[in-house]
Amino acid sequence: MKWIALIILVAGMMLVAGCTTPTPATTPVATAGTPAVTTPSAQVIPDLTGNWSGTSTGYMYRSGYEIFNDTLTMQVTSQEGRLFTGILTFPMKDGTVTTKAVAGVLSDDGTTIQEIEYPSGFSDGALLPGGGIELIFRDEADPSTICIDLLRRSDAAPAAASPALPAMPDMIGSWNGTSAGYIEQSGYQVSRSAITMDVTKADGRFFSGTVSFVYHGTLVEKEFAGIFSRDGTSFTTIEYPDGFSNGIVISADEVQLIFRDTNDPSRISIDTFVRSGASPTPAGTTAVRLTGTWLGTSRGYMEKGSGYGIVNGVLTMNITSHEDRLFTGELAYVTNGTTLTKLFAGVIGRDGMTLAVVEFPEGFDDGMIVSDKEIRLVFRDDGTPSTIAIDTLRRVE
Repeated sequence: MKWIALIILVAGMMLVAGCTTPTPATTPVATAGTPAVTTPSAQVIPDLTGNWSGTSTGYMYRSGYEIFNDTLTMQVTSQEGRLFTGILTFPMKDGTVTTKAVAGVLSDDGTTIQEIEYPSGFSDGALLPGGGIELIFRDEADPSTICIDLLRRSDAAPAAASPALPAMPDMIGSWNGTSAGYIEQSGYQVSRSAITMDVTKADGRFFSGTVSFVYHGTLVEKEFAGIFSRDGTSFTTIEYPDGFSNGIVISADEVQLIFRDTNDPSRISIDTFVRSGASPTPAGTTAVRLTGTWLGTSRGYMEKGSGYGIVNGVLTMNITSHEDRLFTGELAYVTNGTTLTKLFAGVIGRDGMTLAVVEFPEGFDDGMIVSDKEIRLVFRDDGTPSTIAIDTLRRVE
């Protein structure tokens, strides 16, 4: 997963990108001067309530990223349209069982899922043919983790044999690249640097290695672990001690990642890597200019230690700078009766439609440009209070 207009702010700005004042679970009423938000046509949203069980396989950081295999269960206890909540349960190495609260959002068409977990971690995934769910979970907290969670309803018929997945891209080797984006230093400042990636291990959809770059004159090396999508065209990563990326495979010799770090200093960047001798492919620029003021509504869940509760609100975002695929701005919202503001920085995907945003001091967004007049985002914050919300915004003409 947001920006500012003073008069409207005073008139009634409430939640932004998910950070809101808890209210009864009713549809928010637009304040005077707030443009109506387009209501998407009704979609068939699957009912996820019930008990799910499955396996969890991936990397966990223990003096380096190591593969693990576990079991887990998920109980979806409540669902309201695209929003749902429940609990996850999984065993620990010492024999104890851990239970976490979870809240999620289904996409407009009911095929993909974004989740947040309390006290830490988040997942992105999809409903699979035959009734299963696949989630890729990431957690920047200690221990840093990335894994594939495969779940089926406890009362579902046995799953049919899954079709063989295509061969995954060969990532082994050294990659050279550039990083261009923003870093928060008394406001988001443009940051550009050289960066290298060494992929040292790969096994099917799983791979790991190191990334290196210079920060304030000091060479920094971080370990990372990644997982490919089922078709091998995109991937997600987690870095130790912090940061995560969503990437795409452009060719056998080129990949591009959108890196985000919600820790201090908050960062977002476009990282483009090529193998030795290859040249990066120009991505072009988006046709939609985002600068200006946007108003909208937000609806989701907030967890304050006693379970996820519905939150509603209206929000404003002011995008003050947009250069190629990079943009920045300011957001404002009301929490507990106090008006607050946050800075944000974002990246537009190579497709010119998808959005990735990081907020300061916490939180991130994923979404899309619906048109030159509408943006939709899902905000997530796995800090305290843990929050997830659907934000729909319209440009102020």
